[in-house]
Amino acid sequence: MTVILVTGATGFLGEHVLRQLLASGSDILAFVRPGSRTGWLQQHAVGMRVGDLADRTSLQSALRGVDVLFNVASLGFGHAANIVAAAKAAGVGRAVFVSSASVFTQLPAASKPVRIQAERLITESGLNYTVLRPTMIYGAPRDRNIWRLINHLRRWPVIPVVGRGDALQQPVFVEDVATAVVRAAGADHAIGKAYNLAGAAPLSFVQMIDVTCARLGRNVTKIHLPPWMARTGAAVFSRLGLRITPEQVARIEEDKVFDIGAAAADLRYEPLDFEHGVARELQWLDKL
Repeated sequence: MTVILVTGATGFLGEHVLRQLLASGSDILAFVRPGSRTGWLQQHAVGMRVGDLADRTSLQSALRGVDVLFNVASLGFGHAANIVAAAKAAGVGRAVFVSSASVFTQLPAASKPVRIQAERLITESGLNYTVLRPTMIYGAPRDRNIWRLINHLRRWPVIPVVGRGDALQQPVFVEDVATAVVRAAGADHAIGKAYNLAGAAPLSFVQMIDVTCARLGRNVTKIHLPPWMARTGAAVFSRLGLRITPEQVARIEEDKVFDIGAAAADLRYEPLDFEHGVARELQWLDKL
């Protein structure tokens, strides 16, 4: 039986990856930090190995006897060297690493050089690896991205928009990312490659508002703010229910469009468009 270890198993994406893996019949293990909330793992009889990504010894111990590593935990915290070294020492046969499309940003994001260095360590590791780079992930019940937009549109008759709101984004539904993560491990032709994971088509923030309002049956007024005003007045956004920083304002202005052709060809990647993704999220939220 194939032994699989998942890091980031208690996180948003990690839970969805685990749900898909549980149906595979493999021996599934979750790598968790001491004190993590593990009720869901215990409920589904997922085995646990306790440690910390900052502790190479605990990682190596956790990876002993593991055939496949799914590193769903963020690569933005500087733990890649430990993860790669532990996986090599333990003789892991296959590894899938979830990175981020934010490695392509032109903004001075603090995590960008950390993620780029992490990917370099992975590509030079000698492991049978695949790297996946999702864009902004959404999908209930633990979404902290599009859920904020939905919650705002349900509560308020107006919404602030930075500039014209025409910068393109390509958010991706969480189940589509989880499917790609699981498929990557079984695709030998994906070894040594990196794939972008995004939604079916790009759309602007204004279009995202319109699509979500249509699904909610709501009409709201868009208040367009000059970017400089939005950056200096981020506190106002917070009072209106949108927790946003000046850096996030800058990111809103940046086009984030990615080619998903390679993932479609190699991983049979067929993501939802935003309209259907939001509809799925609202179905989930209505059950909460």
